[in-house]
Amino acid sequence: MDRVFVTHRLAVRICAAAVAIAVSWAAAPEASAEEERSGFYLRGDLGANLASGVVLLGKSNDRASRCDEFINPRYAEIPGCTDPDRGSAAGWQTAFDPAYGTLAGLAVGHRVSDWFRMEVETFHRESEYDQTSPVASATGDTAGKLEGEIVRAEDRIGSVSSRNVFVNLVFDLPLDGALKPFAGLGVGVSWTELDYGDLWVRNADPAKIATASGLPNEEEVRRNLAGTTSSKQGELSDRLTAFQALAGVDWEVNETASLGVQARYVRSDPFEDRT
Repeated sequence: MDRVFVTHRLAVRICAAAVAIAVSWAAAPEASAEEERSGFYLRGDLGANLASGVVLLGKSNDRASRCDEFINPRYAEIPGCTDPDRGSAAGWQTAFDPAYGTLAGLAVGHRVSDWFRMEVETFHRESEYDQTSPVASATGDTAGKLEGEIVRAEDRIGSVSSRNVFVNLVFDLPLDGALKPFAGLGVGVSWTELDYGDLWVRNADPAKIATASGLPNEEEVRRNLAGTTSSKQGELSDRLTAFQALAGVDWEVNETASLGVQARYVRSDPFEDRT
């Protein structure tokens, strides 16, 4: 299970495995046998992908409730509430199951020899998590709130999509016959977007609002916070460096076309959003 870091900062690492049907077209071969296995080609992929389960690690960079002038009119009397950096620094963790989706791509390559080729590819991957999960654990101020002040705390991940550009090195087994196994490695960039939302609901009983404990206007703050809801919904984005491993087999239909099955495993840097 991989990690996603969120905070009013959000970070996430999502690995994915994909299987696709690949169709390739190559320039018509020349006369010599050596040139039959060289030259440029075009490949199209269409298939399914499985994105790993993720653990979302969230960290709030918002000001603490006791420092909010709308909740606590006397916030300026609280030590630290007027500092330039008055974020609460509370953290939490939420887990999500793996998700399925689709993949479509296109590659332009050059066969250098019978056993080696280089290609540049672009592909789009969509993973439909569409999951809402309760916050499993928390640190800092949030940990205490989950014991009674917060009655509902959950995160949601909708779809995760990425536009990818990779440079691949592919190695073919130069076997006789129409079936051609291959394997490869690639490095690239992934522009990733993630649909994210959260919901935090406080207890309607003012006596359960621990945030107000010890404040000079404790009862006022308890009343102002009781029953309140905090939520966020939006699209987060990040640009990631990614690596992939490829493997598959092609069936040469004729001298210029082939049909194959290709599997890939993609791993990227953690996705992180600081909005």
